[in-house]
Parts: sequence; structure tokens; C-alpha cells
Amino acid sequence: MLQAFNESIVRENNLSHHSTKFSQTAKLKSLSERSFNFWQKSLGRSISIASAAIALSLSVTLPSRAFTISYSGDTTNAPTFNRPETEGFEGGTNPPTSLSTNGTAVPYYSQPFFVDTTGSYNIVGSQAFLGIQFLYQNSFNPTAPLVNLLNGNDPFPDEGTSSFSDLSLTANNQYFLVTTGFDNSNTSFGSFTNTITGPGNITLVPEPSSIASTVVFAIFSGSLILKRKLKKLKSVN
Repeated sequence: MLQAFNESIVRENNLSHHSTKFSQTAKLKSLSERSFNFWQKSLGRSISIASAAIALSLSVTLPSRAFTISYSGDTTNAPTFNRPETEGFEGGTNPPTSLSTNGTAVPYYSQPFFVDTTGSYNIVGSQAFLGIQFLYQNSFNPTAPLVNLLNGNDPFPDEGTSSFSDLSLTANNQYFLVTTGFDNSNTSFGSFTNTITGPGNITLVPEPSSIASTVVFAIFSGSLILKRKLKKLKSVN
């Protein structure tokens, strides 16, 4: 009878041990499931936040961003034309309606460009000479320099820096920015840099190389990290 009593105690201890082990296993599984659910919810929240951030960026940030492009050139030994008269030194009108009597054979550089967004644009030119700029739309013909002329800029009284402010440009129209000099002397040609800034992409002809955005890649990388963690938790279960 004592032996039967001892065997009963052993069985009870074994049952208690198995029950405790089962309880611990159930708790670990429950914790693992909760952890898995936590990371799964975190991934969902992160994707929602990322989507909201992209939407907010597209709707708020991008329209207010200023796009800028610069290019350089040189009018030394360039073709010449009889440029239009300007407001500054010559007292003409803008847009010009007559040809200059000072710059009858001045070298020029014509740069075609497009914009993809209608809006207000600024152009700033820096010249190593007494420079003048003209803006044409659709076409530029040096033998008929008043045709399609939209604007002229004489940097009076600041020689060497000419600019256009708040130009109203239309998307997909072709424009020509012509850089030239004041008169026929040897101080009216040389190197220059022009910068165009506005609410849309500016494309020079020929088109320059572009830089791709990395915003989407950064968000995608963050989601991959969360997915790896979920995969590890799932393998534990």
C-alpha cells in the first residue's frame, strides 16, 4: 500500500510538472502572438503614416518648391545682329518696338527652353561685360529681332547683372533667352551665366541631365525592416 501511495504521488507530481510546462508554453506562445500582432500593427501604422507623408508632401511641399537651372556661355566670336532698343540707357519701351542705334552688330547667344508648369519665373544673368537680355516666345529670328519679342532687359545702372522678375510663362511653350551686349565695342561680349527659377521644371534644349528623387526609397527601406522583424516572430510561432 505504501508503494501504491508513492506511485500516486509521483503521478501527481508528473501531472503537475506537465501542467506547469504546458502553462509556460501557452504563456510564451501568447506573448509571441501578442508581439507578432504588435509588429503587424506597427507596420500598418508605419505604412499609413508614410502614405500620409507622401500625400502631404505632394499636396503641400512640391507646389511651393522653386526649381532652378543655370547655364553658362560665351558671346566671343558669336554671330551678330542689330538688337532691339532697351529702356535703360536708350530710353526705349518694354517690350521694345524699335531697333537700337548703338548695338547694330552685337554678338549674341540664344538659348531655347521650356517650362512644364505655368506660372511666374525669374531670370538672373551675370555677365563679364556690358550685357543685355531679351526673351522671345515660339521662335527667334536674328534678322527680324522684334518678332515674338516678349521682354528686354538693360541692367542700367548695374552693369554686368541683368534680370527679369515675375515673368509669366506658359507650360510647353518654347522660349528663347538671348544674351547680347550693349554696343559694337570690344566691351560688349564675353562669358556669362544665366539662372532661371520658377514653380516648374525648366528644360534647356538640348536637355541637361537630371537627378532622381530618393524620398520613396527611404520610406520603402523602413517598411522592409518591419517586415523582417515580423518574419522572425512568425518563425518562432
